[in-house]
Amino acid sequence: MMATLNNITGALLIDATAAFLNGAGLDRGEDKNRVIPKTFWEKVNNRSEEVPYVSAQAWRRWLRDTTNEENNWLPSELRGIKESEKGSTSKIATELNPIDFPEDDLFGYMKSGKGKEETLQRTSPFKSSVLKGLRNMRTLSTDEAFVHLKDGTPLPYATKFYATHLEGFFNLEYYRLGVYDNLGSRQELSTALLEKYKSSFRETALYGKFKRYELKDAALTRKARAAGLLKGLGYMRGGAKQAAFGADVSPKVLILAGMESANPVFNNIFTGSGERPGINLGALREIARDYRHKLSTPVYVGIRAGYLQGEEEIKNLGDGFVVDSPLGVVHQFTVKHLHND
Repeated sequence: MMATLNNITGALLIDATAAFLNGAGLDRGEDKNRVIPKTFWEKVNNRSEEVPYVSAQAWRRWLRDTTNEENNWLPSELRGIKESEKGSTSKIATELNPIDFPEDDLFGYMKSGKGKEETLQRTSPFKSSVLKGLRNMRTLSTDEAFVHLKDGTPLPYATKFYATHLEGFFNLEYYRLGVYDNLGSRQELSTALLEKYKSSFRETALYGKFKRYELKDAALTRKARAAGLLKGLGYMRGGAKQAAFGADVSPKVLILAGMESANPVFNNIFTGSGERPGINLGALREIARDYRHKLSTPVYVGIRAGYLQGEEEIKNLGDGFVVDSPLGVVHQFTVKHLHND
């Protein structure tokens, strides 16, 4: 008997060859006319190495926008909700409405209240890492250029960019979609929203004095929104400086599995030991074996043809694995595990 599908966990790998996907502003000192990407420092073989990365906030925004577009969902726009005495925005929020806006259900929201105002907070059911450059396959370079003026001398400028493959992992707390808890000072649903949709909820007591509200059609809503998110992930697009450093950020490798527990197990699964990236198949098989009582689906491995080394071995992973293209595994996972009965 398979475990219960409570979570959808996975990993992705993006081709970021000659790319600049997430900026960190201008460099310092004499290089202040140079635009730089986000990087961090990592100890590798007892030496410090600069590692390009894309923040979780940045690539989650790519995913939010793509998911809304691909599913024709109404975006939950981020807007100013309060101004300071000087007239500048001091508080921002989305629509704070997970009923009408799937984006709020999947990615959460927060609005702090003051005095008698309600404080609303829904932690994101979709958890994610940063996207970081794959070890042994990351280099940084600088593009030197000039702006040629009609009058005067040319103005120099520079852009630091990278060539790497960006790896990340994620977990969707599937069981939380369509389910909202109001826990005293931390409420997921506003009083106004509860009043508007009171006939749409099943209400149960939680920890004695608190309330849980579940949509009466939560099972259908959960499947549709999870399927929509996976579709957005498969088609994901976005990134900074696309006009000058264009990159396709849709995953070239996408691993998916349904799990009972919220373990993002497919982390650090990719290797960079050759001319092309690879998958640590020993680790992948070990994960499938160790978590066999927690897995509620086979492990779906989506790979773009010709992108990875060891492609034939991946295709022959055997029982417990389904291998297809990245969009192919999204389709198969959706049909087999998220279809409405």
